[in-house]
Amino acid sequence: MPLPFVWFDNISAQRQDTVQFMQDMFGWRPSDIGSMTFLTSEGETKPFAAACEEMPDIAGWVPYVEVDDLQTSVARARESGASILFEGVKGPAGDASFIRDPGGSVMALWKRGQDV
Repeated sequence: MPLPFVWFDNISAQRQDTVQFMQDMFGWRPSDIGSMTFLTSEGETKPFAAACEEMPDIAGWVPYVEVDDLQTSVARARESGASILFEGVKGPAGDASFIRDPGGSVMALWKRGQDV
């Protein structure tokens, strides 16, 4: 696995305020695509993160870990003590399931879409 974290979402009840802060603070360029805003750093052509609409029980930065099999990974997370918050969420680049590890941190398990 070359990179353990392949994407980041910032989930917030005040998405536009968060996006404006990121733009002012770091110069990240926003691109709205409906319920999320892609964030691209200066000099890059592809986004590395998104600011997203609020989700129940999830707030702040959420790292994504790419997995080969989403269902198997969710089952393994559950067996390892994680709480499963949302399963099989459809996104523009694949499907994700959001989990909370036994220490309380949220992360997303992500399966890349076929066209990505």
